[in-house]
Amino acid sequence: MKLKNRVAYYFISRLFWLMVTWSLLIVITIILFSFFLGQNKTESTQLSISDVVEHTSVVNQKLTVSSKVKDAILKNKMWIQILDENGDEIFSFNKPKNIKEHYIPGELVSDYLYPAKKGYQLSTWYKTIDNENLTWILGKPMSNNNPFLYWVNNLWILFIIIIGIVLALFFGRQLGAPLLHTVSWIENLSNEKYEEPFSKWKFNRKKRWRNKTKYSTYEELTQALSNLTSTLQRNSEERKLLEKTREEWLTGVSHDLKTPLSVIKGYIVLLSSREYEWEQDKIRQFSKIMENRVEYMEQLIEDFNLTFQLKNDSIPIQFEQNNLVNILKDVLEQLYRLPESKNKMFSFESSKEQIILNMDTRYLKRAFENLIANCIKHNPPETNIKIFLHEDFSYPRQIRVVIKDDGVGMDQETIEHLFDRYYRGTSASSNNQGTGLGMAIAKQIIIAHGGEIDIKSKPQLGTKYNITFPLECTKLEKIPK
Repeated sequence: MKLKNRVAYYFISRLFWLMVTWSLLIVITIILFSFFLGQNKTESTQLSISDVVEHTSVVNQKLTVSSKVKDAILKNKMWIQILDENGDEIFSFNKPKNIKEHYIPGELVSDYLYPAKKGYQLSTWYKTIDNENLTWILGKPMSNNNPFLYWVNNLWILFIIIIGIVLALFFGRQLGAPLLHTVSWIENLSNEKYEEPFSKWKFNRKKRWRNKTKYSTYEELTQALSNLTSTLQRNSEERKLLEKTREEWLTGVSHDLKTPLSVIKGYIVLLSSREYEWEQDKIRQFSKIMENRVEYMEQLIEDFNLTFQLKNDSIPIQFEQNNLVNILKDVLEQLYRLPESKNKMFSFESSKEQIILNMDTRYLKRAFENLIANCIKHNPPETNIKIFLHEDFSYPRQIRVVIKDDGVGMDQETIEHLFDRYYRGTSASSNNQGTGLGMAIAKQIIIAHGGEIDIKSKPQLGTKYNITFPLECTKLEKIPK
């Protein structure tokens, strides 16, 4: 059943049960009313005030009632009074001693409306005999002095109205609470408040065992709003991260390009000046410096783009099964050719000839190049650089790569900020051609492959990088040749 049909059914069924409940309430009230009213009437069914009036006559200028009526009065433990126009008693029969002989205007009405006040019930009748207005009073003791029964007998309509209002409020809450909660939720989303509003309906919604129909009716809508809230919240966080990264990118580019550009501009000014005549060798020297600075800027922009993509998970990494042993050997072979690699000692050990990892070869090579190059460029001659590769079958099973040197090491502050971008900075006059982003890029690439990197170092005692990849990302079979 579709959501709109289910909601329509839910409303109609609730209105139906409201009508049924209301009808049953009216029937029960009428039955109770009839019961109490009938109970009071059964005691006096044998004699009514009209019978008394009908059997009243004037004999010798005095009022009297028939003996049959008197017997009925005695049998039903009643009494009779007849009053004149002034409220004075002119005739009575079987009247208790505590019953008064004179009534002021309105007193009979009060006694009739509130019989429990004096403990007896009255019935009255008005008739004119011989041009005189007379009032008959037929009284009897109350069989039950509980005033509640009186209110049930006389104010049952008020009970129906009150209970009807309570039922209307109850069913209105049942029908309206989920919708009001949904409206508040949508208002939150429109105000960029990506969370479900708290309400009693939200709290009770978890107690599905109490009323499954009520909550399952809106289950699809609630789930859709929950998914939409999560999506909007995630998009908002990604947008903020993207804006922050873009600002960092622009700040970093503008800052780090100023130095090489100033160097290039300075040499251009010298070459274009009419005050000097430069020899050919000098011009080539200036051109070589500018070429190096241009290459540095190209590398800087490339690194900025890569770290921007990695941070926002937008880099198109293509995973494939490859031999990590060969990857590390290729990296070492390339780094041997660096000028800084002279007078450095290298060693590589692997527990197997083939250790397969699911990787993007191009980017993972870049990560290892940055890590090993950092050991090469920042250590003195005769430094030993060792790379270990092995499978660790202890729990959790993983592939471990250790890059270790016995160089100058690092202090604790440098270790804490080593993988921060721009921490080391750049200088046009420095022999270090790095962009200051290499270590941050290496860590981001390793994390993108599901790996982790840890560093340990002490001044004058060398540095050790510990890189691990989960073994679930690998296949131990040989790669087809």
